[in-house]
Amino acid sequence: MRSRRSRRIRVPQPSRAPASFTTSASPATILVVDDSPVNLQVLVRILDGSGHRILAARSGKSALEIAERARPDLMLLDVMMPDMDGFAVCRAIKSRPVTRDIAVIFLSALGEVEDKVAGLGLGAADYITKPVQAEEVLARVSNHLAMQRLERELRRSRDLLDQELASAAEMQRLLLPHPLPEIPGMQIAAHYSTSRHVGGDYYDILPLPDSRCGVFIADVSGHGAPSAIIMAMIRALLHAYPAPPVDPAAVLKYINRHFKFLWGSSILATVLYAVIDPGRPSITMATAGHPPPLLFRGDAARPLACDGSIPLLLMDTPAIPTFEDDLARGDRLLFFTDGITERHNSNGEMYEMERLCEAFRASSNWPVAGALEQIVADVEVFAAGRESGDDQTLVLAALPEHL
Repeated sequence: MRSRRSRRIRVPQPSRAPASFTTSASPATILVVDDSPVNLQVLVRILDGSGHRILAARSGKSALEIAERARPDLMLLDVMMPDMDGFAVCRAIKSRPVTRDIAVIFLSALGEVEDKVAGLGLGAADYITKPVQAEEVLARVSNHLAMQRLERELRRSRDLLDQELASAAEMQRLLLPHPLPEIPGMQIAAHYSTSRHVGGDYYDILPLPDSRCGVFIADVSGHGAPSAIIMAMIRALLHAYPAPPVDPAAVLKYINRHFKFLWGSSILATVLYAVIDPGRPSITMATAGHPPPLLFRGDAARPLACDGSIPLLLMDTPAIPTFEDDLARGDRLLFFTDGITERHNSNGEMYEMERLCEAFRASSNWPVAGALEQIVADVEVFAAGRESGDDQTLVLAALPEHL
């Protein structure tokens, strides 16, 4: 155990506080803690005239009580005190949610590197070795109060940005169909999640003439606000289509023409639009760079073979192939964005199409909403806690065997 050293401070009082210390910012509260009345008085005299509120404590226990009650911005804390030393006080301060943001500056005759490292390791902001110099104390206190103010302003700005992004996310979700429309002879469920507050994925379910149904799914490149803006524009164009949107290729061409101002830019969107007729039953589909849906039939799931064009928003697309195929009662179709198949786990492995097919097959006995929950759960089990780097969308459309 180290021997106790004298903590008497002999400091010349500066004529006035440095200009950097006396600022126009709101006054701070500073708590000075030292078991020596003389040292305590000198430290208070050093800080006098700063314009800040100065509090004093002569023991670790009283320092904690004052800190809990007054919530000081900064604490000048002696290390060598009886009963409860400065290290124990700092440890307690940093362990309590209401006091953990207090900036702690240690004052001690212990000048060994290991002592300084120990104090900083407890969360202290700085360490001043005794005998102290008044100018040094004032400068360090001023610097840490300035940094604390900047951190608080940054935190407020970040909180405000989070609130604005959360509002934007809520507005974006209002663009999605809710509740999903009821289509005779079909059951539909959807899952949508963004990698950030807002994203570039979009899906829609459109009731069409003759009890048909349009399933639209898109994935705008990138993330965040730019992708979300393009997503909202695509949604507006889809709903402004001048006729019933029963021709998938014509719908995609219409959307692409209205983005001529983006042709040649780095922004693109993969899009798939399918018209499902549950009465025949059949599917008519066009895709622009988007992965085709999975078809579950019998006891197997596979991607539908479908030729497509390049993604939209890049250039003119004069020819977009149309795919047609028959469906059967009991079939299920799973539409998705590549945020699902390209989801990574902690080993850097991707979820891939094969695993999605198996999860789709394994969920086939569930109602559509429960089936999607099972698939999403399998994706999360695979990811094992690693956050998604992309938006994720799933739309499951089923043709039940019995109407």
